[in-house]
Amino acid sequence: MLKEAIEKIVELAQPFVIEVDGSTYSIDKDGEAHEIVPEVDIPEPIKLNSLDAVVTMVRTEAVKRVQPVFVSVPSATEVKVFTGILKDAREMRVTFYQATATDVPGWGDSVKMPFDQAAVALQTRFQDGGDRAYTLQLLSNITTGAKVTYNDTGVATTVVTQKGIALQENQTIKPLVKLRPYRTFQEVEQPEGLFLIRIDERGITFTEADGGMWKLTARKTVRNYLTDALVEEIESGAVKIML
Repeated sequence: MLKEAIEKIVELAQPFVIEVDGSTYSIDKDGEAHEIVPEVDIPEPIKLNSLDAVVTMVRTEAVKRVQPVFVSVPSATEVKVFTGILKDAREMRVTFYQATATDVPGWGDSVKMPFDQAAVALQTRFQDGGDRAYTLQLLSNITTGAKVTYNDTGVATTVVTQKGIALQENQTIKPLVKLRPYRTFQEVEQPEGLFLIRIDERGITFTEADGGMWKLTARKTVRNYLTDALVEEIESGAVKIML
């Protein structure tokens, strides 16, 4: 009897597990309860590089797994697709896909470069529109201290004798120009930004002058693209799109 009593005491001193209302608890030797939260294996989001890929994945896969599906545009170069709160995953959300505009040239807040390089950049890293044609013409008319006139958007063709920075013609340079550098997904129209230009003997400087408002414009443009592409899913309540 003594042996059995000792074994019973030892048994009662051991922690044990109970279930209450669908939750599991561990009871220690002092009678304290500790909830046992199972680890949830959440897969890494699939990396995408285009808005078209986002639309395809949402339409053919995501809405068939869970509804509603949330699509967020947190930045000009990023789109995230995730679920609502999943009760069976301990109040967690799962991110299905994450798209990043990795193939756009981009443009810094302040960029300085020689006149010939700037002319090339305006044709390769900017969408047509705004004051691009004016800025290209301005660069083609500038004469540098090296006594070379840059004509035909960056090709040196005429030797002149004038020193310093000058223009072939007398004209007033606009201090602010509107340009559309490639800074968001290429499937949408690039947002127009306001740039302050400054010229010296070593080149031209473009400085962002719109306070970063182009980023909000880009996000709205991406949201509109996704809204148009997923209109049926949105109308049925299967997809929610937000900035």
